[in-house]
Amino acid sequence: MEEQKRRQVEYHEREHFRASRPREVDNRNPLIAWLNAYRLRKLLQMIGVRLAGKTVLSVCGGDGEEADFLERQGALVTMTDLSEVGIEAARVRNPALHCARMDTEALAFADGAFDWAVVRDGLHHLARPLKGLYELERVSREGFAVLEGQDSWLVRLLVKVGLGEYRDPAGGYVYRFSRRELHKVLSSVQTVSRWQISTAWLPPGSDAVKHFPVVMRFVSPAADLSFIQPVLTSGPGRYLLKALFRTVGLLAGRWGNSLILVAWKKPRIDG
Repeated sequence: MEEQKRRQVEYHEREHFRASRPREVDNRNPLIAWLNAYRLRKLLQMIGVRLAGKTVLSVCGGDGEEADFLERQGALVTMTDLSEVGIEAARVRNPALHCARMDTEALAFADGAFDWAVVRDGLHHLARPLKGLYELERVSREGFAVLEGQDSWLVRLLVKVGLGEYRDPAGGYVYRFSRRELHKVLSSVQTVSRWQISTAWLPPGSDAVKHFPVVMRFVSPAADLSFIQPVLTSGPGRYLLKALFRTVGLLAGRWGNSLILVAWKKPRIDG
């Protein structure tokens, strides 16, 4: 295993993965639950067809959170990751998952082996992110989807002033995808018929939130106050906050930190 890949595996096994105990997302706050599932719900909306009965590959799957989500939509899900500990945790999370330890840059599946292939927050950990993207295209039959960070001028500015990650905690470069880059890649791939990109601003994850001291010092503690919680989780409170989220998306979502790509492939002509 390459040094860069070994560091990623060791970091995630040290900080995130437990073989007998998959991570649990704290969804006690309904607003947090709504945000946590936003990208996966948006993915399903963009795909536009039910995944029930379809074969789906989830790569860089960690301990199986998104694979579990997809399996609960009725899909027949295969999940891969380089971490054996993550694979074991995924099996505990959902025994219906087919799990295998595998390198996303060199998947051991035949061309078009799955109806859909999906990755969420995994390509940016790779030494060769585009190679992983091409592998998703190769092994998918109907289409593939990528949920990663976006490279926009505003995101680059935030990274430059220290409000975003340039290197991840495992020491790897945080690779982000731009709209222009994806346009060139997908225009060059002769098997892709069309694609759709959705971008938005989402709160930073647990590893990145430390870069936002105002959130750590003031916003998070304030949101947990006993008299604030009922306001935020009330019907009007949720409506206003969701309306604010959508307004920010409408005004500045094009340059947001989160990117979802769904690409549909041309029908295969066998023989």
